[in-house]
Amino acid sequence: MSISETELLKDAFLGFSKASDSIISYYNVLESQIRLLKDEVERKNRELENAKEYLYNILDSIPLGVVVIDCKSISFLNKSAENLGSNNFIDDLNNSEKKSGEIKHGKGQYRWKKDVLRNAFNGKEVIVIEDVTEIEKMKERLERDERLRAMGEMAARIAHEIKNPLGSMELFLSMLSDRKLKSKEKQYVDYIHFGVQTIDRIINNILSYTRPRSLVLSEQSIGKVVEEILDFMKLSIMSRKIDVQYRVLYDKTSLFDADMMKLVIMNFISNAIDAAAGKGSIAIEIKEDGKYVVVVISDSGIGINEDVRKNIFNPFFTTKDKGVGLGLFIVHNIVQAHNGYIEVESTEGVGTSFFVYLPKDGK
Repeated sequence: MSISETELLKDAFLGFSKASDSIISYYNVLESQIRLLKDEVERKNRELENAKEYLYNILDSIPLGVVVIDCKSISFLNKSAENLGSNNFIDDLNNSEKKSGEIKHGKGQYRWKKDVLRNAFNGKEVIVIEDVTEIEKMKERLERDERLRAMGEMAARIAHEIKNPLGSMELFLSMLSDRKLKSKEKQYVDYIHFGVQTIDRIINNILSYTRPRSLVLSEQSIGKVVEEILDFMKLSIMSRKIDVQYRVLYDKTSLFDADMMKLVIMNFISNAIDAAAGKGSIAIEIKEDGKYVVVVISDSGIGINEDVRKNIFNPFFTTKDKGVGLGLFIVHNIVQAHNGYIEVESTEGVGTSFFVYLPKDGK
């Protein structure tokens, strides 16, 4: 090989070596850039995952059910929507042609709205569900309180109007009784007198429990009151072959009028005995709910329908053959005087539960 060829070969190797070094250098730079990009992508993915988790936490924390529908199938449910416990309920909303409305599910009432997701989410819909059960219960209580207040005032006015001539009737009947009457005539007078006294007693009850009452509040255990009533009514319960389950989850003292609350609880237990007649059962539970102590009286009777439930505290409303329908009206007024309230839940064919809420501090 000639000298010139050797020089050329040498130059070629030098050129190749420089090119290789340059390629290696560029490769190292490229590898470094790829590594940086990879780190950046991983960081962005972590941020997206954190953002996704943050969003899901927010959606799970809000007191609204959020459902995302993709091609008529559920693609996302937050915790509140999951707690509704039935996909059939959500399917009903999804298949509805309406875009909003109100619906009952179990013992709850819900307000809902459906809308289309836009931008990159074409074909997907979101349903937002709000639980308005407590709001509706509060509205019902306020309406009931206002209605009963008006009815109580009207009943009191009528009672006053009746009481005046009733007093005159009783006076004349007493005068007749003092005269010499035949046995049959005296029997008729006694019947009339008994009727007048019955009316007078009913009117006195109306006047007694419709006007504002002064409570004698004292620190006591509501559980002890319930135990005393159960002991007092033991023979009546046993004679009806009714099973009683009593559970105390809250045994601290609270502020209430013991005599008045005895009347309230006795009335509810008496009604439960009537409802559960025929080897039924009664469950009584004492628990706390925030600032309230709650007495729950449940029976395994036939239950009551919605119309009866809404009118059950009205004066003179009764479903019984006997009685004048003042018991629950009086009970309502006593509990309201304690700054408490009553809730009723009932399922026909299953039974009824009354929830008596009393503020622990009497306020």
